[in-house]
Amino acid sequence: MKLFKWLDRIEEILAGTLFIGGVLVSLYGVFTRYVLNAPQAWITEIFEFLLVWSIFIGFGMALKDNRHIQVELIFDMLPTTFKKILAAISNVIGGIYSFYLTFSSFELIALSKEQGIKTIDVGIPLWITYLILPIAMGLLGVYFFVKAAKAIRGDKSEITGELEVMYETLIKTDDQLESETKKKGVGA
Repeated sequence: MKLFKWLDRIEEILAGTLFIGGVLVSLYGVFTRYVLNAPQAWITEIFEFLLVWSIFIGFGMALKDNRHIQVELIFDMLPTTFKKILAAISNVIGGIYSFYLTFSSFELIALSKEQGIKTIDVGIPLWITYLILPIAMGLLGVYFFVKAAKAIRGDKSEITGELEVMYETLIKTDDQLESETKKKGVGA
C-alpha cells in the first residue's frame, strides 16, 4: 500500500501546514487587534479558510486511524460474523454518502463560479474555498470503502477496534517477555 503511505504523508503535511498557518494568522490578528489597536479585516477570512481546509483534510485521516467517536456497546456484544457484516455495511453506506457529497459539491462549485461570488474582505472567489469539499469527501469515500474491504476480510482492527488490538498485542508481548525471563532464569 505504497499509495496510501504516500497519500498519508501528503495529508499530514498539508493539514499540519494549513493548521499552523491558521494559528499564525490568528496570533497575528490578536497582536494587531490588542497590541497595535489596528485590527485587520482580512484575518478572519484567511483564518477560516485555512482552518476549514485543515479540518476537512483531517476527516479522512481520522477515519483511517479509527479516531472518530464510536459507540460500540451493542456492537461489542455481537458475534464476529455479525460484526464483519455490520462493519462492512456501515462503511459502504459511509462511502456511498461521501461520494454523494463529492458529486454534490461539484454542483456547488460550478454554481458559485457561475455567480462569481467572492469573499467580502479579501475577494477570494468562493468556489476556491469550496474546492476542499470534493477532495476531502472523495478521500473519505475511498477510505470508507477500504475499511469495508478490511472488515469483509476480517481485519481485527475493523471488527474489534484498534484499542483492543493494541491491548492484545501488549498482553502477548508481556507474556512473551515473562516466558523469556523464566527461560533465562532472570528475576526468579
